[in-house]
Amino acid sequence: MPDKQRVSDLTLEQYHLGELSARRQRVVRRELERDALLRSRLSEIEHSDDEIRAAYPAEKMVALIRERALREGSGEAEGDSLPLRAGAARRLLPFPTLAWAIPVAAMVLVLISLPVFLRPSDGTRLKGSAAHLLVFRHTAAGAEELRPGAVARQGDVLQLSYVAGDARYGVIFSVDGRGTVTWHVPAGYAGGSVPAPALDPKGPVPLPSAYELDDAPGFERFFLVYSSSPFDVAAVARAAAGASSRGDLPLARGVGQFSVLVKKQG
Repeated sequence: MPDKQRVSDLTLEQYHLGELSARRQRVVRRELERDALLRSRLSEIEHSDDEIRAAYPAEKMVALIRERALREGSGEAEGDSLPLRAGAARRLLPFPTLAWAIPVAAMVLVLISLPVFLRPSDGTRLKGSAAHLLVFRHTAAGAEELRPGAVARQGDVLQLSYVAGDARYGVIFSVDGRGTVTWHVPAGYAGGSVPAPALDPKGPVPLPSAYELDDAPGFERFFLVYSSSPFDVAAVARAAAGASSRGDLPLARGVGQFSVLVKKQG
C-alpha cells in the first residue's frame, strides 16, 4: 500500500478526476485525511484545473475556432489521403462547414485545415500544472467536455487537446475494447525506434484532427505519456500493447502518464 511519500501529483490528478480504481481511491483518501501537505497539493491541482476550464470553456473554444477558420479560409479538397485504421472509409471535411458525424463504422481521422485551434493569449507555458488531456464531444449545442468515465457511442466525434504543463516530450494514443491501439501523436506511428515529439508548451493544444468513434465495444481510453527528457516511442508502444480499461502502463522511471477513459454504448 503506498504511503504518503508515494502519492504523486499524477495520482492526485487521477484521484481528482475519479480515474483511480476503488481501492486506490480509498488509499489516497486515507492519506489525504491525515496529511495536510497532501491536501494542499490536491487543492493546487483543483485550483489549476478550475483556472484552465474558466479560461478555455468549451463554448468559447468552438466559437473562436470557427471565427478564425472563417477569417483565414480553410477550404480543403476531398480525396486527400487520410491516416486511418485498416478498412476505414475516407472523407475529408472543410472545418467551417464540418459535418461532425459522418456515417462510417470505423474510427476516422477528420482532418481540419486550421493549424492552430486556440492558444493562451499571453503565450506562456502553464507552469505548475500536471500534463493532462482534455476530451470534447461535438453535440448539436456545441462542444461538450467528457470527464473520465463519461459515456459515448459509435459515431460520436471527439476532439483531443493536451496541456503539457512542465513536460517537454510526449505521445498520445488510444486503446479500444478490442485492444486496437491508434496513435495520434506521433500521427500514424507504425513501430520502430522513434524519439517522442516535443510538446507545445502553450496549451491547451488541440490536435489537428477530430476522431469518430467506431463500433469497438466497451471503452475507448486515451493516453498521454510524457517526460521532461527525451524518450523512445517504441518503449511506450510495447506497454500500450497490453493496455486495458484500468491500470497504469509499465513505464520507465521519469516517464509519466495520464489517461481518460470513455465508456462505449451502442
